[in-house]
Amino acid sequence: MKHAYIQHCGAPRLIVIFAGWGMDERPFAHLSRPGYDIMAVWDYRTLDFDPEWTAGYAEVCVLAWSMGVHAAQMCHSALGPRVTARIAVGGTPHPVHDRAGIPVDIFTATLHGLDDRSLERFMRRMCGGARAYAEFAPMRPQRPVDELRDELRAIGLRSDGSPAEPRFDHYLLTARDAIFPPEAQRLAFRDCDIVEIDSPHLPPFQDILDGYFIDKTLVAERFNNARTTYDAHAEAQALIADYLANLLHDTDTRAILASGHAEVLEVGCGTGLLSRRILDMKPAARMTYWDIASEAPECIDAARYTSCDAETAIRSVPTASLDMIVSASTAQWFNSPERFVAEAMRTLRPGGILAMSTFGPANMQETAEASGHRLHLAASSVWRGKP
Repeated sequence: MKHAYIQHCGAPRLIVIFAGWGMDERPFAHLSRPGYDIMAVWDYRTLDFDPEWTAGYAEVCVLAWSMGVHAAQMCHSALGPRVTARIAVGGTPHPVHDRAGIPVDIFTATLHGLDDRSLERFMRRMCGGARAYAEFAPMRPQRPVDELRDELRAIGLRSDGSPAEPRFDHYLLTARDAIFPPEAQRLAFRDCDIVEIDSPHLPPFQDILDGYFIDKTLVAERFNNARTTYDAHAEAQALIADYLANLLHDTDTRAILASGHAEVLEVGCGTGLLSRRILDMKPAARMTYWDIASEAPECIDAARYTSCDAETAIRSVPTASLDMIVSASTAQWFNSPERFVAEAMRTLRPGGILAMSTFGPANMQETAEASGHRLHLAASSVWRGKP
């Protein structure tokens, strides 16, 4: 396996792109995402992903494409515990499979008939036609056919190794795919959150980076700049904080808040919309506050405030050390809210409570349509574990 940085600016977060068969770094050289370094990996003759490639990053995100979907799953342990978001597009965990991948006879014919001419036909089909291929040609990979044949053979030999984990956060189904049949993609990811995109096998990578990986540095900067006026315009967030606080007040959480031995963490306290409502309950519990903003809200004890990225900070919290975690209108800014929830549940003691709110796909549609930008928010069924 080979790798190269596409964008290397010393960012604290890294996006690893698992490329498809036959690729090198050239098709990805134009990609960028503020707040992240970007690395492409390719050449699956071996799956020797070196953990040192991701060393030093607080967060690692995975974008796996085509044959890279299977490779990313096989390299799961080597990627390490810092992985949050996992996005798969245009491939399946079963690269050679009559129902859930590329049919065996087509794969075999491709392998046995591979030469310069058939490779060019493949690239044209990958791009979705001659016009798209003409745009792709200047950044076409530069690898010898003999090497690609060896890579394809190696993929076929290990195609039976199809680990069930890890689960991808989103699967982008390429609806005009002439390489991995769309019906095979749909079958392979029937238990995942499938988002169908109008794309050939070669997807719009920049759009995917922009849409699925949060620029957390920008989020922090904008919140810091707007904090003095935030509450005056945050009517929806205030209603959400009220609703969540009422739920806490009306349940057994009152016993936790009243206990002088309990540990309670608020994630994303912001300007204190929810914090103030909890403080009105006169909690005796030890309160700790996290937010990506640089300053604590005035209503809380600044000594109990930490400016951090909660999605990565939660991993350092000892197992079974908290009694309650509360969070209002924050999880939508995480790259993988599901993984945050899993980590949060790990930190809770028996009988502990996780109380959080976030937004769903139907929220903020007007804003998304007007701006052309949208957060890809999980549906309620995904939160219940049944996409």
